[in-house]
Amino acid sequence: MKTGTYKLNSRSIFRLLRTNLIILFLLFVFNYFFLKIYNPNVILIVIGQFFILFNGPAIYLLINYYRNNKKTEFTIAENSNKISITENGITKEYSLNDVKYSIYNLGKYWQNAIDKNYRIPTIFSDFGYWDLTFENGDRYYLTTLLQDFLLEEDKVKETKYRFRLIPYIDKSETEKGIELKPIEYKPISRTEKLKDSYKGKTIEELKYILENKSEYQKEAIIVAEQILKEKTLGNTVYN
Repeated sequence: MKTGTYKLNSRSIFRLLRTNLIILFLLFVFNYFFLKIYNPNVILIVIGQFFILFNGPAIYLLINYYRNNKKTEFTIAENSNKISITENGITKEYSLNDVKYSIYNLGKYWQNAIDKNYRIPTIFSDFGYWDLTFENGDRYYLTTLLQDFLLEEDKVKETKYRFRLIPYIDKSETEKGIELKPIEYKPISRTEKLKDSYKGKTIEELKYILENKSEYQKEAIIVAEQILKEKTLGNTVYN
């Protein structure tokens, strides 16, 4: 088991900027081919409105989280079952066995794992915070500005979850959350997508891919070999 240190970082900001650039590029392409609006004043107004409406909640969360975690970091030593939390230059160490409440606060999108709905992810879907209370009454709010630990395995057993459209830090929150185990956070890998796609191909199509390896990426060739082997073996057993 390992030790992990979580400090203030700019990953959330870079992710937000990257998403904005992608959206702006798509808007530019859409305008160039379909809307054909070339008035710079109109374009600036549209971009301004887009920025405010699209980024408003995310910017609010960034400010809210930064105000709470600008002088915070924590270290979890899983081998010794300890957590060390530093706030405003003061460090305290606790045993993870002394945690009274461990609650992950996430956006509504992640509630899909419970009720199997099809909520669409937003630009701030991955924002959230860990509401951590110890038996002695000490309470901390550790946000995703420190690390994307909310999208990893629970750090404390019996961690529960709250869901809100905009998961701002609510220090008056008393609801203890709901159980949510297991939950799948990680997106489907390219290899898994290829497997799902290639399962529908015929043996001849798979052989074509393997005979023309220069036209395909390495992952595609590996997956094609696996699926072909499964299909060939299946046909042999069936016959």
